Amino acid sequence: MAEKNIPTYKITIDPAYAENGEDLGIEQIAFTANPAIKVKGMAFSSEAKPMFFSDELKYRITAPALIPMDIYRYDDDAKQEYFVQFTKEEIENIHGKFMRDMVNRDLFNLEHDTEKTVPAYVLEAWIVENPKKDKAYSSFGIEVPEGTLMVTAQVTDKEYYAELVSEEQIGFSIEGYLGMKLSEQTNKNQINMNKLPDGEHLIEGKIYVVKDGEVIEIKEVEKVEASEEVALEDTVVEEESTVETTEEETMAVDPELDAEAVLAIVKPAIEEQVNQLVAMIADLQNQLDQALTAEVEEEVEMAEAVALSVQQRFSNVNKFINK
Repeated sequence: MAEKNIPTYKITIDPAYAENGEDLGIEQIAFTANPAIKVKGMAFSSEAKPMFFSDELKYRITAPALIPMDIYRYDDDAKQEYFVQFTKEEIENIHGKFMRDMVNRDLFNLEHDTEKTVPAYVLEAWIVENPKKDKAYSSFGIEVPEGTLMVTAQVTDKEYYAELVSEEQIGFSIEGYLGMKLSEQTNKNQINMNKLPDGEHLIEGKIYVVKDGEVIEIKEVEKVEASEEVALEDTVVEEESTVETTEEETMAVDPELDAEAVLAIVKPAIEEQVNQLVAMIADLQNQLDQALTAEVEEEVEMAEAVALSVQQRFSNVNKFINK
């Protein structure tokens, strides 16, 4: 008998999976005694016991809002059973969008009744990375798997907080519009419904082995082309290596001749730079000499003027004495 294969739908906030153009994401979070996830109006029971931490002094409640897991569901109308899957990657995407879109509005309600708003706001929300080291476990004693979205709610009414705790409505349940995409897997039951003849059938890159009208084995197609591609790559590499070697041999020259050629080009430029430098030094020396000469001449003139002034005074004194 063929193994029963139930389809799995992955939860996503990819806009491509919005049926009626809804803005996918978390709309509200409910305080509840029986945590369940409401997606597009359908309630998915998590079948998990409530995990929470309540702080009586600060009126805070901490609990997981989304946990990576598969949730079984049976649709009575469609007479179909399937799994809804929350992956840690998509929970992180949901958390990011929730934090970006969060504004000062009533985010919390009671038992998914939008008319019963709870006086509370999101104090913090985070993704668990290391279950044993995360503060969900170290601070609040809640052990959850990696990828879990944790939320701490700050209740602003003391009496309302006490009522939530007494009624054990301390679990979180998200609600909003979330898309569902069929997981990338082949449903064996669907293949069997096609009533394929016995034998091997190549479908979408896989070989389905059918016996007595049922798929008994799915095999991967052997990739024969791989060896041919490798051989082709090796040939290209060898050709490139040959070209590079030829170019290196063509460019190789005698080091001594190469040095002489470089010197012949560089030497005139160096000599010109040296001549310019010598000329600059000579010009500076000439300016310095002229400045010194002018300064000496000025000092001599001043000395002569002083000497003349003293001589005139001495002469005037002699004239006065000889009168």
